[in-house]
Amino acid sequence: MILKDMMNGHLKIAKDDAAYRDTAAAKLLSQGLIMAATERGLSQRAIAKLLGYKQSVVLSHMALGRVPIPLDRAQQLAEILLLSPETFTLAVLQQRHPSVRWVEMFGTTEARRRDGKLVRDIEAILDTTIDHLSDEQTLVMREVAADRNAANRWLSVHEIPVIALLRTIRPRMCVDGISSEDVEALRKALSEHGDTGPS
Repeated sequence: MILKDMMNGHLKIAKDDAAYRDTAAAKLLSQGLIMAATERGLSQRAIAKLLGYKQSVVLSHMALGRVPIPLDRAQQLAEILLLSPETFTLAVLQQRHPSVRWVEMFGTTEARRRDGKLVRDIEAILDTTIDHLSDEQTLVMREVAADRNAANRWLSVHEIPVIALLRTIRPRMCVDGISSEDVEALRKALSEHGDTGPS
């Protein structure tokens, strides 16, 4: 619940209030902020400044789904974060008025086709509705969607045991990566047993 603190005029947001968390708009914004930071070194504070916000926390609240994204800022946010303006604006409209079928009304033929087909394909694979994705599946799908080189996220069946072994040996690898010494040790160990590919 969003409450107005009449004493000091600050907007207060309850920590457990994230009514818009699962909306496509919040997810796109969150992914856009991550990509802007990792790929272009653009901080949330810098983005807030470009938007004319005094504090960057407002962007955090939008990305976490605590407050809705203002429709009048959708285009500007899309431009700054290098998001598809059409996709993001439709997502913001859907966030604001979820009962309206915005994609069917205003999306391009291609957007309408993609919107329905992807969901149908995923549901066919799941053999249930997309709402039944586990938290882990949802997390992985969000990471893939945020990665402009999504193919790098997928492993072949033959690569899985190797990555599983590395994760066992270096449990923080997913967070910290592996050191250059470990990379060199792997290269050396594998080169003793045949071709290691490009160096």
